[in-house]
Amino acid sequence: MSKSKNFVLGFILGSAAAIATTYLLTPQTTSELKRKLRDGKDQISDRAADYFEYAKDATGDLRSSAEEFVTGLKTKIEKPQPLDMDDYDAATAEVRAAVTDDDDEDDDENFDDIVVDGKSAFAQAKDAGEAEAVAEEADAAAAAEEPAADEPAEPAADQPAAPADDDKPEA
Repeated sequence: MSKSKNFVLGFILGSAAAIATTYLLTPQTTSELKRKLRDGKDQISDRAADYFEYAKDATGDLRSSAEEFVTGLKTKIEKPQPLDMDDYDAATAEVRAAVTDDDDEDDDENFDDIVVDGKSAFAQAKDAGEAEAVAEEADAAAAAEEPAADEPAEPAADQPAAPADDDKPEA
């Protein structure tokens, strides 16, 4: 029985699929196609109008919030007061007087100006360095010429060493 049930079920499903396919693929009349196209066009134009209104509201909100932001910035920014040149001149005169205090004329008389000439300063340093180098070379030469008195004289490298006495122990 199960085979007959499966056959009947397959026959019914196959028939339904054939009917649906035939209905969907049959050519429609011109009036039905025009009606479907008109309905689709109306739906698309309604959607476009809805999106236009939505965009218009959104841009209006953005514009109003931007205007509020700009007016807020304008109120926060204060215009700078114009500078009064008399006040500026008076303030600079006070600073100049404080910096160049001329009450210490006694100190100025005892103060010698120091003038540094770059070329002469470098020449003096160079001469001092050369003098030190000459003194060091002279000290080194003097130390090399005078052997120390408490050190035994070493035989020259080209002379053979004297044979050691076997009888005497080395110290």
